Amino acid sequence: MALKIVRDWESTILDLKSTEQGMYEINHIFEPEFHQEIYVEACEKTKNIPGAFQIGKTDLLKKTICRGMQPKYADDENDVDTLIYEGMVLSDGTRQNSNDGNENVCALKSNCIRNGYIDTSLARCVSRNFYEKNKERAGVEKNDVLINSTGDGTIGRVAVYNYDFPAIVDGHVTILRYKDKELAWYVAAYLITKTGQNQIYRYINGSSGQVEIYPQDIARIWIKPASEQKIKKVYREFSSACQKHDEFYRDLTSALNDV
Repeated sequence: MALKIVRDWESTILDLKSTEQGMYEINHIFEPEFHQEIYVEACEKTKNIPGAFQIGKTDLLKKTICRGMQPKYADDENDVDTLIYEGMVLSDGTRQNSNDGNENVCALKSNCIRNGYIDTSLARCVSRNFYEKNKERAGVEKNDVLINSTGDGTIGRVAVYNYDFPAIVDGHVTILRYKDKELAWYVAAYLITKTGQNQIYRYINGSSGQVEIYPQDIARIWIKPASEQKIKKVYREFSSACQKHDEFYRDLTSALNDV
């Protein structure tokens, strides 16, 4: 992306207030995105709103912001008959049960994270044993915010995990786990807005399609404050929309199976 504004050296150094979670106290951002006013302005305007908070505000989070990991897949991507996991939508529109806790587990790739919802039809699976060994790092829970963190064209997509069955995410997806589920949905909704997306783009690193945003940079993003009533409304409407999308997919699968 073309360089729009040239700034002095000092303004290209971002000072983090905390060195926790492996963050360096001083970080250098050299990408052209940092120099474009549209991205800087999104951060500064939100930051200056009374009550605004950063995603990395630790007292709001249940766990450290982190990415998933490369799964060891249990299915053969060239053989659809090998794909089966707890929660998978079957041909009749129902979901696969847990098989008494022995069934494979859903593995979400970055292409499963869409703009506001999760497309489980693109998921693969891992063994239950792999999930149990790695769930602390890569496992997701209901109401976790998932952010695509790599890849030109997919980076910045945000969705909330709205399912009761277990899953893991690959290393291209960042996990945000908030103590307050309603706040989690509000944060996700804000990140999908133009201002939220512009803040994400401020911290993109890389070029030529090989781009990514690191967890410590996601932690810097500012969230616009809202009243408790507003947060509840966003949670109710956003989660309801995701539920309707899931119902649509299951109904569609069932209908096509009858053809």
